[in-house]
Formats: sequence, structure tokens, C-alpha cells
Amino acid sequence: MDAISQLGSILGLSFISGINLYATVAVTGLCVRNGLVTGLPPQFQVFGNDAVIFIALLLYAVEFFADKIQGLDILWDGLHTFIRPLGGALIALIQVGEASAPVEVIVFLLGAAMASAAHATKAGTRLVVNASPEPVSNIVVSMGEDIGAVAYTYLALSHPRLTFFLTLACLVLIAILLPMLFRTIRMLLGSLFFRLKRFFVRESGADPAPALPLEVDRVLDAEKETGETILWAGKAFAAGIPSVRRSARIYLVMTSLSVYCLYRRWFRLRIRRMPRSEIRQYRCYPGRLLGRCLVKSHAETWLVRLYSPFMESLPRDLAISVEPGS
Repeated sequence: MDAISQLGSILGLSFISGINLYATVAVTGLCVRNGLVTGLPPQFQVFGNDAVIFIALLLYAVEFFADKIQGLDILWDGLHTFIRPLGGALIALIQVGEASAPVEVIVFLLGAAMASAAHATKAGTRLVVNASPEPVSNIVVSMGEDIGAVAYTYLALSHPRLTFFLTLACLVLIAILLPMLFRTIRMLLGSLFFRLKRFFVRESGADPAPALPLEVDRVLDAEKETGETILWAGKAFAAGIPSVRRSARIYLVMTSLSVYCLYRRWFRLRIRRMPRSEIRQYRCYPGRLLGRCLVKSHAETWLVRLYSPFMESLPRDLAISVEPGS
């Protein structure tokens, strides 16, 4: 096995073990035990042990059902935050066989990193999917992960060179999507903690004219016109605002003349303005944790997510209609 093929096998199996460790070990063991893939290095024989295959299949069966139940799948992923990266590291280490100590350390760390990246993406995606009230999407995503884990493991064993390039492509895709995924998770967790806080501490929604942070107040004052007064202000999240990253935290400010969005980009606080005279549509859609606010002009459309209690204090004089939603 040449260097790229060996690296493809190491990266591929470690990566997919971060999605489903037990399926990876079980499929590898069955391929070795039944000779489904030829030309594997001798150190792979450890996976073909009957006890290893039996335990892997048993744990995979448990994960198969646990991963289809909303709430339980998040708990299961939480329990495997250390198990999957460690398993990916051990799978990588087994593949190098007898090697020098520095090589073994490097391969161990590489395997752990690959499995950690895949696990973080999987756990984050499932948390976002679980925010949907219906259970079908959760089951569909879980079935896709099961099929993908089995297929990718077989591919890593039978076509390691191809797997090398596919794994690199997956890493690039994760690097692109992971920041947005983390922002979405932060938004969902923030809304959950806010709801729990309000359960124990009774307080009203957003203050119609709050004391804004100094930096926000300074940028806003530089943009406001003389005599322009704040009607409402509060923290929110961008769901669809031009030039603002999706799920990024923002300040939404409604004044007597305009609607402002203040957001941070490249460590600088920036501001967008939509004059009220140009607003053609303004609707609020309450939700369980996060409501949505739509502000639309002829030039652009803003879609903002707010903590549900904040929706009660939004100005009504701008609204064309307020429609219920979830």
C-alpha cells in the first residue's frame, strides 16, 4: 500500500468513526473476516476477531435506535464526545502497525482530530435538526448517517486513494459550514437559556428604550438624525439580512424614522439602516423559542429572529399584520 493509499485509509476510517464509531469497526471487521476486501495490511486482522465484531454490532444496534429518538440522540452524542475521537485515534494507530514513536504520536493525534471534526459536525447538525418539532427529519438524517457510515467505511477499505481526496473535500466543506453551524447552535442554546432564565426570574421583554452598550450607542448616535427617538431595541439574530452572516448576533433598533441593524464583522461594529418611509411590509411570526420578524422594503428584505418574549413588546404601529406561526 503506497503512502497516499495508507493515508487515505487512516484519514477515511478515522473521519467516519466520528460519525458512527461502532458501524466503522463492525464493517471493517466483517470485511476482514469474510474477505470482502483484499490487499489489506496484516494489522487489520484485529478487526476480524469474532469478539470485536460481536461487540461492535451490539453497540451499533444500541446506537441505531438511540439515534432515532429526539432528545436521546443529543444525549448519546454528548456521551460520545470523547469516545468517538479516542476511537478514531486508536483506529488510526492500529493501521500504522510497527512504527517509530513520533510517527505513532502524529498518527494518533491526526486520527483524533479527524474524528473530532466529524463528531462536532454531526452533533451540531443533529442539535439544529432537533429544533424542528416534527420527528421525521431527525429519523431521515439518522438513516442517512447510518448508510453513509457503512458505505464510507467500505470505500476507505476498498478504494483508499479515492477516500483520501474525498476526505480532504469533506474537511474543506466542514471548514466552510462549521462557523455557521456553531452560530446556529449558539442561537438555539441562547434562546433555551433565556427561556429558562425567564421561568425563574419574572421580567418583561425588551425595554422599548433600553440602555444600550456604549459602543452600540456611539455608532447609533452617529447614524441617527436630529430628534430621532428609539421606540424599541433588543438583541436578535440575523436569519436573512444582506451582508450579515446567518445566525450572527445583532442589535435590532427601531426608531421614529428608521429600523437599524447593528452587527459585528471582522471585529468592527457595523450598521445597516432601513428608513421607515421605505418599509412596505412588516410582520411578526411568534415561535416557541425564537420568533421571526420580517421587514421589507423595495430595495431589500430583512428577516430577524428574536427571543419569543421580545415579540410581545415590538412596536405595532409599523405592522401591516401580525400572523401566528411557529
